Amino acid sequence: MNKMKKISALLVSGLLLLHSNFTIAQTKDDATNAYNRGVELASTDLPKAVEALIEAVDIAEKAGDEAADILQLASQQIPLLQYNYSTSLYKEKKLDESIAGFILARDYSVKYKDESTKAKAEELLPKLYLSKGNGEMKDNKLAEALESFDKALAYDSSFSKAYLLKGIVFKKQNKFDEMKAAMDKAIETGTASNDDKTVASASKTVSDDYIINANSAFKKGNFSEVISLLDESVKYVADNPEAYYLYALANNKLSKWDDAITSAEKGMSLDENTPEKQARFYFEMGMAQSGKNDTGAACASFKKAAVGPLAESANYQIKTVLKCN
Repeated sequence: MNKMKKISALLVSGLLLLHSNFTIAQTKDDATNAYNRGVELASTDLPKAVEALIEAVDIAEKAGDEAADILQLASQQIPLLQYNYSTSLYKEKKLDESIAGFILARDYSVKYKDESTKAKAEELLPKLYLSKGNGEMKDNKLAEALESFDKALAYDSSFSKAYLLKGIVFKKQNKFDEMKAAMDKAIETGTASNDDKTVASASKTVSDDYIINANSAFKKGNFSEVISLLDESVKYVADNPEAYYLYALANNKLSKWDDAITSAEKGMSLDENTPEKQARFYFEMGMAQSGKNDTGAACASFKKAAVGPLAESANYQIKTVLKCN
């Protein structure tokens, strides 16, 4: 039994000695060989080159001060090679793989203290997630698209286009409150970054939705609600003639004749200056003027409204209701 213990002890001592010799064997030459292998692979196989350089770093760290130069050289190249490999994946239209690669490039940049590559990766990643989300949205993968846009915003919380596309997804899902909140952020961040195109698109989307809701309220006979919804719409887009046409319609239904006339005049100033485009506003002006018992003005307005689809209704007012001269 004692012999067995001694043999075991000798075996353990031998194993420790072998391990110690192996550790000592991790020399600057080994680190240099791994580094040179990484450099050679950089022109043919970037992933393998990165692996070799990471190995060189690990060996150099174990070798200590004598391999400090190899440690520095390898560390400097790992993030950039990973970034370049990820760029090649993107050029091959391998979007998911390139995103994973750029995340790895960023992680290597943090680990090896490469601020330049880190900044480039962090600038690119939100744009890639935006592209990914846009494709998912077009494929009607709305939940996945929202996740991608949120990942874009995790890298850049001021990314106005990501908020805009989130808003569009919510619009597709008929989630008005969420849509409006996302569009408000798109307007806020877009204004701060002078992204006028995104601000205009977000503003129009919200404004148009309020007008759609106002039309729905009008059909239900909720004319006061129409006014309230239009008040919100014009906060986003102040020069939409459709809003002022609806204002005129609703105000006439509420017997607010002066407001109807003012709205119609505003709409006329914003719409195309052609008889066909102006006719609907003249018709509502005529209705308001008739409501005020201003027959002369009403007749003049209805005569200008007697164009296109409104001609029959305008002529009825002229000949039958008001009996204009």
